[in-house]
Amino acid sequence: SYVPISLIPKLTENARDLGAKLILVHGETIVEPVPPGTNIAALKCEGVDILAHPGLLSLEEAEIAEKTGTYLELTSRDGHSLTNGRIAKLANQTEAKLVVNTDAHGPDDLITSSEAEAIALGSGVDGDILREVLEDNPNSILEGCR
Repeated sequence: SYVPISLIPKLTENARDLGAKLILVHGETIVEPVPPGTNIAALKCEGVDILAHPGLLSLEEAEIAEKTGTYLELTSRDGHSLTNGRIAKLANQTEAKLVVNTDAHGPDDLITSSEAEAIALGSGVDGDILREVLEDNPNSILEGCR
């Protein structure tokens, strides 16, 4: 879950030192009391792979995500998904990378590939980058974990 902003760099470093292959940071979703500034801190932190449910992402944050190569999550999770359209729009404007994810808390939260496609399209992902979002980006993430 979320942590104080000042701890994000150290926790990221500790996680990598302990062998973490993939690091996601809980973004500023609109449905939980995440400290303001979490998105920026995560996006500027070397070693963060995905900013999960970033909420009311700003243009500046999307630009930083593009610059740092940090993926922005489009989520299937109820509540967190309310801002998927904004995230997709800003990612399109800045060419930030997107990935569809579940924020699964249990087996019933997992989704099929057709559900992931519906989430991406419903979020406003253009058809011409659909394969990138649903296949290429997840494969790149997995390659980095090997």
